[in-house]
Amino acid sequence: MIKMLALDLDNTLLRSDKSISRYTEQILKKASNAGIKIVFATGRPYRAIRNYMEQVGCSSAVCHNGATAMVDGKRTDDCYCIPYEKAANLLKTLQIRYPGKKLSVEMNDRLYANFDAVSVWGNAPKDREILETASVQTDFTDLPGADADKILIEISGEDEYNEIMSLLPDGLYGLMSDGKTLCQVMNRNATKLNAVKRMAKRLGISMSEIAAFGDDYNDLEMIKYSGIGVAMGNAIEEVRRAADVITASNNEDGVARYISEHILNSTAAV
Repeated sequence: MIKMLALDLDNTLLRSDKSISRYTEQILKKASNAGIKIVFATGRPYRAIRNYMEQVGCSSAVCHNGATAMVDGKRTDDCYCIPYEKAANLLKTLQIRYPGKKLSVEMNDRLYANFDAVSVWGNAPKDREILETASVQTDFTDLPGADADKILIEISGEDEYNEIMSLLPDGLYGLMSDGKTLCQVMNRNATKLNAVKRMAKRLGISMSEIAAFGDDYNDLEMIKYSGIGVAMGNAIEEVRRAADVITASNNEDGVARYISEHILNSTAAV
């Protein structure tokens, strides 16, 4: 019996226009009313998911790919960030090695970038509104000196990703995303799977009682080791192979359709 839903957001729960359909909202609220824990598991910061959490009545989330988490509206004490010195040194190395490359870092709930983040990532109205108040264009010489939740690096593909991996200091790792155009660098312990495991333990839920949904590399472990791993119809091939089942795409309410047909029906039968 499924007791928790671990849901990626971009290209999974969210449609391409970054919205949650009315149908999906209704199904998630129905699942919550049935006693199933709804958990967002995303690479986004909390500020960029708050409106979605309010829309579906979700109070728990894994943010920054597992660097931080929130359970029942309260941020947990376990935080797996990148120490400031490591983050600053890596950014400096990348600037020297790749002049002109788009780089950014999340610190103190703000995005520091060497480019106009609003014009690049602010396509959806709500995302644009958030970035306009929470992003700072900088050359990284004026960072606040805080530990970093993650570093984002523009990449041209797998070869460049592998080059960048060779530059990472001990204790950090990187993931490709966004069609192999972006590399996300985090603390080695900051993964969606690790954060979901910790959250499940707090709630007395076993991994076998979790259904995880996703589409990209940062969802791979979570999908592979949950009780039911569900790949979106639009997921990358590696995620599709790791999943137990494949549902419809994010633009076809794939998450909600699977929950309605296979989880809520099963719960009702019990």
